[in-house]
Amino acid sequence: MKQVNRSKDVSLYRCLAVKNELGEGVIWDTRQQCAFWTDILGKQFYRWDFDNKVTQYPCPERLCSFGLTPEPDWFIAAFETGFAFFNPFKQELQWLSKVETDLPYTRMNDGKVDRQGRFWAGSVIEDDNVDVSTLPRDQQAKLYRLDTNGQARIMLEGISIANGLAFSPDSNTMYFADSAKQQVWRSDFEHIQGTPSQLENFFATTGNAFPDGSCIDNQGYLWNAQWGSACVKRYSPSGKLDFTLPVDCQQPSCVSFGGPDLDHLIITSAREGLSREDDEIYRNNGAVMIYHTPFKGIAEPICTVPRRQ
Repeated sequence: MKQVNRSKDVSLYRCLAVKNELGEGVIWDTRQQCAFWTDILGKQFYRWDFDNKVTQYPCPERLCSFGLTPEPDWFIAAFETGFAFFNPFKQELQWLSKVETDLPYTRMNDGKVDRQGRFWAGSVIEDDNVDVSTLPRDQQAKLYRLDTNGQARIMLEGISIANGLAFSPDSNTMYFADSAKQQVWRSDFEHIQGTPSQLENFFATTGNAFPDGSCIDNQGYLWNAQWGSACVKRYSPSGKLDFTLPVDCQQPSCVSFGGPDLDHLIITSAREGLSREDDEIYRNNGAVMIYHTPFKGIAEPICTVPRRQ
């Protein structure tokens, strides 16, 4: 691919001024040609039909991440206290498993469906008064994978802020971030059994850039929203920085490719913790921005593990 000149080849297509407190978890449904995302703190679920209106629906508690299922109106969801199937349009909820009920300082966070249809999601230590360094690994945040019976299996522990989950196009690599540690890892992924191997350094961020939500394009490059840095970055499969997209928000939070040709990059953001002065510097804090790009994504996997009964 030719070298990208942002001013020529990447352009802002649409800005949705939804003013999310903590916009997150954006995914594109190719079946319905629409994007979905959540405002975690606002307890709202959003739908944007391409070139059409935005609609929103209340959530019973903070919805932290979710995935598509074979039933377009139902989603596999990681709520703040655990996993459930959720139909936001009819306000129906079917709980599967609660997690970390003994850890009052955590909630669920970023999640993703792998290319074999299994749903993964991790948790976050959200209480700033908790000193993570004093906690045993099993009392820190964790990464879970749902089994066929809907129960959550611990896959990784010793985490502060689980984030940036993504899977390579060939399913042989899993990517995972701990935002607080400013570190993104890669792992060889045994996709038949759904088990990662030992985590290896992929890239690290510095300064006021914290790795948040990620997605993979059709060349196997990873796109990462970097909270606090006002930019989204693209990395090669070897971890080399390939492209930086500046955005008009201080806290980009998640990314996904969408649109009829999967060549629009959809970016959520957050207003959480920002001041009026911050809003004067970045005009689109809390907005969802859609960029037309020369890059293309991959259709979002459908969750089949577990299946809704």
